[in-house]
Amino acid sequence: MKINSINTVSQKNNNQRKNKAVVTAASIAGSALGVAGTVAGLYAIAKKGNPATSLLNLKYAEKDVLLIGAGSIVGGLAGGLIADHNKENINPKLREASQQFVGNTLFPIVTSAFANKALDKSGFKLPQINSTSKIAKIANVALAAAPKVVVTLASLIGGMQVGNKLMNTVNNKIFKEDVKHSIAPEDMLVHSDDICLTANMLLKDTKVISSITSKALPLTMIIPGAKAGMQQKEC
Repeated sequence: MKINSINTVSQKNNNQRKNKAVVTAASIAGSALGVAGTVAGLYAIAKKGNPATSLLNLKYAEKDVLLIGAGSIVGGLAGGLIADHNKENINPKLREASQQFVGNTLFPIVTSAFANKALDKSGFKLPQINSTSKIAKIANVALAAAPKVVVTLASLIGGMQVGNKLMNTVNNKIFKEDVKHSIAPEDMLVHSDDICLTANMLLKDTKVISSITSKALPLTMIIPGAKAGMQQKEC
């Protein structure tokens, strides 16, 4: 009897591991397809406006990032829901999808866009150093970028905090459970999608850097969609 019980538990654990692996693969694949489809659509639109546009030099504005994020999350969620046969994991996936889009994508990007427009309209600039030395030139570049750096980082972090707090309240009422999904400022340092998003928003006017972030951003945007699809109920 004990041997049969051990075998049953072992078989159950193996099935759970296999199911998790399948769900993970399906979530990543679904997210990748969502991102690829969105980028293809954005490329087709850009190509009509400028025939010289290539997929490698395609630039992404805030609205484009929102669309890519939506494509990623919808694709990843769909892949996870299709592959995961455990109905108890449906609500956690839906909850994670809403957190990823509203809390970690929509709010920070919209907040950053408005904050930077306000900065541009204000015309605020830090005073430049009146010197032609190399050190002064480097310092002047840093001083010119500093306001945008501060505004962009503060608005992205603030947007994530507000967005996630709002979605915690909304989701707790919808799913009738008390779960806290928080994003601390240091979390941005451990998520490559957030880092790339920050770099793209901050340095989109710097040709060398923006060319790198524009290529990498669609790949990193696979992450939020995969997270949504892979989410499971906590034991």
